[in-house]
Amino acid sequence: MKVNLEILSSAYLLGESSVSLSRIKELVPNMMLRRRLTPASKLLVELLACMEHFDKGRIICGSAYGELGVSASLLEAMKEGRGVSPSDFQNSVYNTAVSYLSILTQNHSEILTLSSGDKTACNVLKAGALKALDGDVLLLLCFETLNIPRIAEVNRCIDYLESAVALVVRHSHMQANVTVQKSQTKGIPASISEMLFIAQEAEKKTCVVEVEL
Repeated sequence: MKVNLEILSSAYLLGESSVSLSRIKELVPNMMLRRRLTPASKLLVELLACMEHFDKGRIICGSAYGELGVSASLLEAMKEGRGVSPSDFQNSVYNTAVSYLSILTQNHSEILTLSSGDKTACNVLKAGALKALDGDVLLLLCFETLNIPRIAEVNRCIDYLESAVALVVRHSHMQANVTVQKSQTKGIPASISEMLFIAQEAEKKTCVVEVEL
């Protein structure tokens, strides 16, 4: 089965160590709330500010590693026999970033969070295609925040340690002019690749993407 998705809006952020978040103070003026946000949460807040054709609605979000920095902090505390931070524990789950985003935007619609390793972006697109058959406009998100202490000891292939991609989509009966492929940008996490490819194509032309389920 194949489903065509029209890309109504797209944006992406890539940072070799971290993404420069120029608008976060403007977008989240409450300092106490802003300090509670994880790096991934801040990426999604900045991304949403770049998007058109989406105010509130259903969201599908994917990440292979989730809140890796917070998870590493928890493991370090347990290794050293220290007490686990309640805020770290709260922020360690995979839907933390998109949940903060929904709170900030007062979005009460359905949120689905996926994690499928290198196939994460591909599965977010498939889930989005299925749910778009309802006729809704959806926000699709993928992110990775990998810049944690000593990451260089294990990282051999990823140049962009912080990355996030967003697509606003709806089901379309128009003929597809894009098929799902991996991005040619070197050094990105494989888990965001297909989403990034589509966002990059959408910079050049109006995109209708064929998603094979």
